[in-house]
Amino acid sequence: MERRKIMAFPKKYQKLLETKLSDIVVPDFAWLTYAVCACEVDSCGWGGWIIETVVNEATGRHLNIDDRQICPQCGKELFRTEASLKFVVSEDQTPSLTPGVDYETIPMEFDDE
Repeated sequence: MERRKIMAFPKKYQKLLETKLSDIVVPDFAWLTYAVCACEVDSCGWGGWIIETVVNEATGRHLNIDDRQICPQCGKELFRTEASLKFVVSEDQTPSLTPGVDYETIPMEFDDE
């Protein structure tokens, strides 16, 4: 197996990069909305799901999300359609992919700066 060069991350971000589920406020549900890139004549026509909101009911908090509503293909503004779905966190949190089986992992290294 070919050994890949390990990228070193800035040491000051080690705690952020090593975040585990137990370190953060976990959402109880999320609303997804189907959005399309069709607001301008030269829009690209992309369509896909965007995160509308993520909520933790115990705290009543709306959690941080990327809510810029910008097309990932061309960077233009997206139009949010009325197709929205609420997703509730499942009891079964078995990952769909297994590290070391479905994909390769390498240890993280950090630069001292």
